[in-house]
Amino acid sequence: MKETKKRILSGITPSGNALHIGNYFGAVKPQIELQNTHQTYYFVADLHALTTIHDREELERNITGVVLDYLALGLDSEKCVFFRQSTVPAHSQLAIVLANYISFGQMQRMHAFKDKLQKDTGVESINMGLFNYPLLMAADILLYKPFGVPVGDDQRQHVELARDIAEKFNKTYDQEVFPLPEPLISETVGRIVGTDGKRKMSKSLNNIIGIFEDETVIKKQIMDCFTDPNRQRATDPGKVEGNPIFIYHDLINDNHKEVAELKARYLQGKVGDVEVKEKLFLAHQRLFASARTRRQELVQNLTVVKKILAEGAEQACRLAKQTLAEVYQVIGEDNQLNKN
Repeated sequence: MKETKKRILSGITPSGNALHIGNYFGAVKPQIELQNTHQTYYFVADLHALTTIHDREELERNITGVVLDYLALGLDSEKCVFFRQSTVPAHSQLAIVLANYISFGQMQRMHAFKDKLQKDTGVESINMGLFNYPLLMAADILLYKPFGVPVGDDQRQHVELARDIAEKFNKTYDQEVFPLPEPLISETVGRIVGTDGKRKMSKSLNNIIGIFEDETVIKKQIMDCFTDPNRQRATDPGKVEGNPIFIYHDLINDNHKEVAELKARYLQGKVGDVEVKEKLFLAHQRLFASARTRRQELVQNLTVVKKILAEGAEQACRLAKQTLAEVYQVIGEDNQLNKN
């Protein structure tokens, strides 16, 4: 008997920030690779984006950008289901139902609400979309009855809330309607240091190496990268371990022999930073060449993108409607007044 692949649900936030190599190696690459080993449902969380974005053009730009980025970087609609959250009405419908199985007190303890409360002056500044964010996320998850949800450690609480709601619902009706999803938190993916050599790579800190920007921009980001502060001349022996430029070489450069030689020469004071950085730039060009080309092709042919999303939404709707129908049957919304 053929073994059924475990189902994974993965949400993608349309933040609007251009992807950089820290995003890619830290989250995007392992996220996309799940499509090769699991039954994967990927959705763009465009309804969640409304908690902070109230500008039509910005929202459209962000949604389009993240869809193009993921498709260009290898998300394959033949291997996964890829769709926009807003095109599957059952997400919002189930959220309304699940709101009745969670307390106000539990919602107040969620990180998203507490963090916002600390940054702003009071509850009057917090919209209900943000307050209900974990509730909609629970609906996103439970709708597809996944085995697991890959999240960062900061999102663990949201998956745990989904489990709490599922347990309360199942217990209320004495039926196992919702399996309890597992938070899948990678222990191997680390925080990739930025080009300043001090903090996590972040666009807000201006310490990134991009992926889809103009090549002159990316080259400048690489050439400005922090290396070994104690090395004054190219003939001085340098430090390799913990050196950002070699961390990036290990991630990006497919020529492992070249990387080994560069490290050996650097330790001996036989290669300058400029050469090491120029070879990193060439490695970056090799690694992301096909993705950059693919993205440009998709920009020129959005019909293909729309077709992928429409087909994904159709597949997602089939499963989502099944779950919602089951829920309506259990709670009594599906009854003698709407049955033939």
